[in-house]
Amino acid sequence: MTMASLRFLPLGQIHVSFGDVHLTPGVANHRLVLPVQVTGTWLDAQDPASNAQALVTGTVWTEQPSFRWVAGLEPQALTLRGYAAGEELVVSLTDDQLICLERMRGQDDATLRLKLQATLLTPPDGVHPVAHEELPVRIPRSRWQELLEQAGTEVGVLVRVSSPLSDPDLTAAPAASDEDAASLAQATARLRQARAELRDQQWEHCVATCRRVLENTSRLAVVPSAKSVTDTPAAQRTQDQRWAAIFHDVKSMCSAAHHDDSTTEGFSWSRADAEAILAATAGLLGRYTQQR
Repeated sequence: MTMASLRFLPLGQIHVSFGDVHLTPGVANHRLVLPVQVTGTWLDAQDPASNAQALVTGTVWTEQPSFRWVAGLEPQALTLRGYAAGEELVVSLTDDQLICLERMRGQDDATLRLKLQATLLTPPDGVHPVAHEELPVRIPRSRWQELLEQAGTEVGVLVRVSSPLSDPDLTAAPAASDEDAASLAQATARLRQARAELRDQQWEHCVATCRRVLENTSRLAVVPSAKSVTDTPAAQRTQDQRWAAIFHDVKSMCSAAHHDDSTTEGFSWSRADAEAILAATAGLLGRYTQQR
């Protein structure tokens, strides 16, 4: 059992023992609930009138693969007793955060690091009202998978692409215009634009924007030409050529939303079309730029 002790010397301590974590699924945001038993050691367990109030706040960090910020705990006002009383500490996690935590844990248990702060609301004279404690909360792999299954019907698939806000170290050949520049920041900005267009139900615009992402991708990485791919029998293509075949086919599909002429007459675009193109574009951008 995981335990924490927050010390208010010479008054006493707040003991916090953690139970099994559970998850309350929501709409794109979920409540990770940490049940706790809380005791004020200086209080009389036999006297119902013996109590104290404390405000518990804190932050949550990852331990895998490195120490990174996740979220803040929801502030919780507690009434302390001389015996263990049940309370809940809650952290809100988005779909993306759940998926990132799942990816980072690998094959291990999921481990979060809590930095707790308790503030006595009416401290006795001579007692500093604030105490801190830091501790890991380990969620066994089997339990973590159960939690993800609970939220599974509410969580979409995330394709993670490194997304810098600028390219300060980029050295690329001069381009005819800013729109033609080889820029990972620009490519990922366009990807976010396509996602926003998908959200706004602009299916054709979303697909057309994906074409611009792929054009930038081909400036960032060496993609075998469409001719070199088609001139090679499918069974004899290298791995790079087979990736290039996917790249050129997706780009060809996107081009149909970019052009409005006889070659695209009869084309129509649905949510499923836009989602598939957006996922494929994000995957290709991630695959080619991770090799830079």
